[in-house]
Amino acid sequence: MAKQADAIWSGSIGRAAFVGAFIVFGGAWQCAMAQPSGADGTDFLYRVQQGDTLISLADRYMDGVEGWRLLQQRNRVANPYRLQPGLLLRIPFDRIPVVPATAHVVFARDAITEGKPLQAGMKLAEDAQIDTGDKGAVTLAFDDGTRVTVPPGSRVALSRVRAFARAGLIDVRVQVKQGETESSVSPKKTGVGRYEISTPALVTGVRGTRFRVQASDSASTSSVLEGEVAAKAGRQSQAIKAGFGVQASGGRLKRATLPAAPRLDAIPELVQTPCFRATWQPVKGAVGYRAAVARDAALTELSAYQSAKTPGANLCGDEDGDYTLVVQSIDALGLTSKSATRPFTVRLHPEAPYTIQPANGKTYRSGEVAFAWAVVSDARSYDMEIAGAQTFASPVVRQHGQDVRVSKPLDTGTWWWRVRSVAADGKTGPWSDALRFRVLDIPPDAVPTAGVDAGNDGKLHAHWSALAPELAASGARTRVQLASEPTFATPIADIVSEGTEAAIAQPPAGVYYIRTGVDLGDAPSVVYAKPQRIDVGAFVGDSRHSPVQSGGGNLLLND
Repeated sequence: MAKQADAIWSGSIGRAAFVGAFIVFGGAWQCAMAQPSGADGTDFLYRVQQGDTLISLADRYMDGVEGWRLLQQRNRVANPYRLQPGLLLRIPFDRIPVVPATAHVVFARDAITEGKPLQAGMKLAEDAQIDTGDKGAVTLAFDDGTRVTVPPGSRVALSRVRAFARAGLIDVRVQVKQGETESSVSPKKTGVGRYEISTPALVTGVRGTRFRVQASDSASTSSVLEGEVAAKAGRQSQAIKAGFGVQASGGRLKRATLPAAPRLDAIPELVQTPCFRATWQPVKGAVGYRAAVARDAALTELSAYQSAKTPGANLCGDEDGDYTLVVQSIDALGLTSKSATRPFTVRLHPEAPYTIQPANGKTYRSGEVAFAWAVVSDARSYDMEIAGAQTFASPVVRQHGQDVRVSKPLDTGTWWWRVRSVAADGKTGPWSDALRFRVLDIPPDAVPTAGVDAGNDGKLHAHWSALAPELAASGARTRVQLASEPTFATPIADIVSEGTEAAIAQPPAGVYYIRTGVDLGDAPSVVYAKPQRIDVGAFVGDSRHSPVQSGGGNLLLND
């Protein structure tokens, strides 16, 4: 089917609040089923198809078949029964009956309406107000499949949500008071009745296209990703095609090419850490970038969103699944590029346990060496390996079981060990970092040597997986907390570490919880992993001063 652009603009907006510019997006699609072509001021536009008559169109769209007489007069049609295919007819909106409609919430995260949280499945009526706050997002869908995504930092109002009573086309106006929207209009290419996005300086009327509108205190912008526009500000008028955009400020328009999309550097296909750093090549002329993580490439289900002045962003989350990284560049006018995308998969659960002992780099007496780690809530069992090389090519111990403390006889030498969680369905999580320790043949009656039997130094040694080097290089650190209750309301210890280990004064016997988070330099932004449980008890020594477990099989740490 052929695609034909109709660049149409109206010199009169009809409402004093919307001054400065009026843009109508073109790109109406020729379709055998229907040819609704959007709005132009106070008129609905329809492109005539073979077999159409004024009577049939009046019956389909207007408040009665007698409306054909008005159509004939308004459009100067000689023969109401013989219409030239391709003719663009104007139908007054005040003669098109409409009925109330609703916007369907298809995705919502940390967004509110009238002080109430938005949730997927809700329906919003006309005059609804939406606030996404600093970290929220929402995507709305209308009856014809049109979707509008409202990212973080935005306040919008649904000033009109209706539908043509007889044709089922939408009649929607969205007011952007602050922030941004991205719309995909009439994705099924069946045409649109009226769909407008307005800011205090800009009105965007749309027909079958994709675009972004942004409002700030000083200016408004529209970046055209698909379709074609005609723009007017004062006496200025310009034709704007896809790949270009306009800035409206002080009643004037500035037209410019959209900045190039960033070229994303390699990112891991499988992510097994709560945070990772995404980087991309600098874009000439860009003054900033926006990075988002979404459930879909269309960026309608945002799970993270941030702006950056440099070509990189730290992205964090705690839910397994398939995601798309979406990055846009921003120029000095505030216009945004097409999106660069990269899919990736997150698999964090079941999480690697925090390892307790043997502690990394410590020395232990030969004989029975105790291995201990925290309890992971998502784990049914654990895999533990001990090897003489960091590659674990030929482990000397491979154990699968539910215990979180085991003892193994080891000869003198240098060893590495690691552990991972196994879910009830057999799914395995990532391995913990490999920890290196030494075993020496020290007689039981020998004078203790510094660094030997580190488990008896009165400290709780907790180890966690290292941050990715590029994440640490950006300034990220690990925050570790120990508490006696899972809410962490009053942590016993709260430490920011540049490494992978914390030595905490051992608390009295009891049940404790430990968690780590990625600290990006702002306490509210710390992304914590799920807490893991530690049962602190006591060991008694045997004749070789090796620890012997007492209690009911839970994790017991040396005094």
